[in-house]
Amino acid sequence: MKGLSEAGIDFVETGFLQTNVTGETLVYADSKDARKYLPVDRSYTNFLGFCDNSRYSIEQLDDYDGKSFKWLRISFAQHEIDEAIKFCDEAQKKGYIVQFNPMDSISYTDKAREALIEKVNLIKPGSFSIVDTFGAMDMFDLVHIFKQVDALLDKNIKIGLHSHDNLALSCALAERMIELSEERERDIIVDGSLFGMGRGAGNAKTELLADYINKHCGGNYDLQKLLLTIDTYITPILGKVHWGYDLPMYVCGTKHAHVDNVYHLIKRYGCTANEIYDLIETLTPQQRIRYGKGYSKTDFSILDEAYEKYHATK
Repeated sequence: MKGLSEAGIDFVETGFLQTNVTGETLVYADSKDARKYLPVDRSYTNFLGFCDNSRYSIEQLDDYDGKSFKWLRISFAQHEIDEAIKFCDEAQKKGYIVQFNPMDSISYTDKAREALIEKVNLIKPGSFSIVDTFGAMDMFDLVHIFKQVDALLDKNIKIGLHSHDNLALSCALAERMIELSEERERDIIVDGSLFGMGRGAGNAKTELLADYINKHCGGNYDLQKLLLTIDTYITPILGKVHWGYDLPMYVCGTKHAHVDNVYHLIKRYGCTANEIYDLIETLTPQQRIRYGKGYSKTDFSILDEAYEKYHATK
């Protein structure tokens, strides 16, 4: 966090707020837990807390006191919209600026997205994000969604982009959105992570986006500070931790499927990318993202049944 701040990165996420704190380093009960990781000199960086609507209660959130993160990012599924709106409103009353992140943006119809934006405009969060939860978004999706959001969203609300690199498009999507925002004079926030580090295929790469903005948008990010931070903290673990584009992650993205489906098929059955493609194809759209009835975050029975049927035909 210190390296990112010294490099001039505008927003830095500090970790997860969860009701059940498990002892993991960056999992917090409230904003006080994050203080020990924040640099003394925060320069111009805005720090954010993050929470998933289904894993955190607004009652647990302490009032903003100026000593921890000011921004609060909340993610939520389509069926949780009203709960998330209420959370956002209450968090703002506690002094936070909210970044509103509806998961899996491409699953919304234009009508559903319009209805959501109408509700968002009433509470006026700091930003509203386009979120590519399953790494399935392509350039046509982004342009269509951005134009609709830009046309309907209150002009004082920033538009964010959070993407996953399953189709190797994360940086390209972010750069295209930067271009669109400059054409329309809309403030935006594009998410990235150092060296693209992130679950599954990872995310857009902070150092590449910073370089692009420096070259084409008048940015002044310290690229060497970013490289030094990568060299210090990420390069040493490259042999132990895997993320980034590969064929299983490609299948996950092109079939709009949750990464855990792929992990399960590889770990339990040693499936090849081609086999994963066939198996995911047999699932319904809801089953692919694990929100179907009887298909919980820990229950892969439907996927196991699909594998048994598939294997019996081979």
